[in-house]
Amino acid sequence: MNEQELLDGIRRGDAEALTRAIDRYAGYVGAIVRNIIQPPLQSEDVEELVSDVFLCLWEKADTVRPGSLRSWLAAVTRNRAKDRLRRLRLSVPLEEDALSLACEGPEESSVRQEIGRLAREAVEELGEPDRSIFLRFYYFYQKTGEIAEAMGLEPGTVRTRLSRGREKLRAKLEERGLDCETAGQ
Repeated sequence: MNEQELLDGIRRGDAEALTRAIDRYAGYVGAIVRNIIQPPLQSEDVEELVSDVFLCLWEKADTVRPGSLRSWLAAVTRNRAKDRLRRLRLSVPLEEDALSLACEGPEESSVRQEIGRLAREAVEELGEPDRSIFLRFYYFYQKTGEIAEAMGLEPGTVRTRLSRGREKLRAKLEERGLDCETAGQ
């Protein structure tokens, strides 16, 4: 089954389609959870969060845009894992909350979506290997040492590229009219 067939099946309430989605994406979802919450939480917590993500998929499959299942799962996974850490009063990696807006209503939600779209576009415009380093660190929560080893770089090089990448990203967002100084307030 391809992604669209999986989503169509889940939307129709086909448990087999959900099982296939779990088989295909559970490792991916689990890796994101582990990168965010371990070592503070146990493997049972990882399994529970993975299950929560797929329950959310079952309940909200109609909100997933075609071709975006993997990124949708990643976003839900990151949010669920960060929420779990907050509930346990543990720190959230990278304190992403400082970069996001507190959204409560539809207007704020559309602003957040627009900021997210602009940020994704700006990240896509980063050249390699900066784009891969940036995504591995901020999206998949890999440590600089892990990134360095996987990409054959020195950890110091990874940190330097992250710093330069943040500056490039800030400049690109400001070019598009986003005031990065007030976006986190």
